[in-house]
Amino acid sequence: MAAFARWWRQPSHYDWLSGYIHARGISRATRLMMAVISASLSLCLVALVVGAGGPRDPLPVAMTWMAFAGGVAGMILWSVRWPSPAQSVAFALVTNTSIALACLAYPEPVSTLVGCIAFATSGAYIAFFLTSKYVVYNFVVAAAVASTAAVQMASDGHVALAAVDLFLVLQVNIALPLAIQVLIRALANDLVRADLDPLTNLCNRRSFHLETMSLLLATPATDMFLLVAVVDLDDFKSINDRHGHLAGDRVLVDVANALRASTCETAVIARSGGEEFVVADTSPTGDATPLARRICDAIAGLPVPVTASVGTASARLDGVPARQNESMVHYLVGVADKAMYRAKRSGGNRFHHHGYIR
Repeated sequence: MAAFARWWRQPSHYDWLSGYIHARGISRATRLMMAVISASLSLCLVALVVGAGGPRDPLPVAMTWMAFAGGVAGMILWSVRWPSPAQSVAFALVTNTSIALACLAYPEPVSTLVGCIAFATSGAYIAFFLTSKYVVYNFVVAAAVASTAAVQMASDGHVALAAVDLFLVLQVNIALPLAIQVLIRALANDLVRADLDPLTNLCNRRSFHLETMSLLLATPATDMFLLVAVVDLDDFKSINDRHGHLAGDRVLVDVANALRASTCETAVIARSGGEEFVVADTSPTGDATPLARRICDAIAGLPVPVTASVGTASARLDGVPARQNESMVHYLVGVADKAMYRAKRSGGNRFHHHGYIR
């Protein structure tokens, strides 16, 4: 029961997996694959309607065309953009419903039972991107539709065939999603361990970009800005020289905690190397001054004698295609880094804003 409870409470994989796909530059190929899958399922339904032996009564025909419309909607969604978290859930539920309608509309129960294998498609998508609750929902719907067809087959005298086909359908619709979830869970754990700075438990440089991609995917672009702050500790070398590297490590840990305390929960915080940190967050305004001031004050207020120079930059998200998000983040980090050095040359313990990037 404890293992089931942990599985049931597993969070969605959508954010980190979407960010990982975007960071690897395979989002366009993934979208194309999903659009093709949706289109192919829709074309299969057209073939069933116009072919011999397909649904002929008005209600089953209407159900088939509703399923066709669901497939077309999925194809359009993936052709236009990478779906938001809400759109991802809607896509999974519409696909599941479309498959159910198409299977129930077919007049022959054996064909309905075979068609239930298609639930493995929606189950696989759910296992990759959504939570365990949706995996169970997909399986329950598949089991209900398959059981309906199996009962009809058994009543026609094909008891053994109905039992075997039902077993195979149920097996593929639970085994495949569970196997994918186990794989994705293991991959997520390995990536988390590999992407954390071992000293501060902040993101490292690589995972900063992955997490920022996920942040942007989860943020509506309308009237929103991306803020980036580069933070460098002033004269950190003197701390190591006077007190040793162990003391310097403790300072870095304290600074990491100060950054967590002075930023929002949505902020992505990374130790990008040595005594340099980088922060990214979204905001309804492009003014990074409050963020930079909080960071400077939080670090200067630590019990250890340390201050920081902060450089910031911001960009409006409206009209920025998802495929350009990664280059935008790299650019903002670069210009914020230059702004940080300007603050450092001005004496340190201060911040400088590069300006808005439109």
